[in-house]
Amino acid sequence: MFRVDDKYRLELHWTNVVYNIEGIANLNGAYFKGPVLKEVAQLEQQDSMSLDFKGQYISMVQFYYVAVLSWQGVNQTVEKISLDNVILKNKNLNSVPKLNNDDYILIDTKDHDDIKHPYILTYPAYLLKFDGELCTFRR
Repeated sequence: MFRVDDKYRLELHWTNVVYNIEGIANLNGAYFKGPVLKEVAQLEQQDSMSLDFKGQYISMVQFYYVAVLSWQGVNQTVEKISLDNVILKNKNLNSVPKLNNDDYILIDTKDHDDIKHPYILTYPAYLLKFDGELCTFRR
């Protein structure tokens, strides 16, 4: 079972997901929310972060379950950060599961702070169903 301290929770939600190209998910209506937003500085308008989903698999192949989340456009408020032109891409086809419209991604930011920022580029992430239940797709 996974556990992410509330203080470090960052959730990525979207209204719908479209796969025009295999391995690339376009996340329409995407936004970040969660308690950690109280600590977040202004996000760059165009940026990316790596999400490591290995915690949901039995096989622990280093970097195999990493996907890159990127965006071009940010509207930031205290409660949420809306993102434009969002894609989630993984180079190893089928190493990250297909997303559903009502799923969301929980990102653990525990090991990230201003000092470590240039060095911590990959975050543990978990795909959850709309009700908060961890999706199971172990191999």
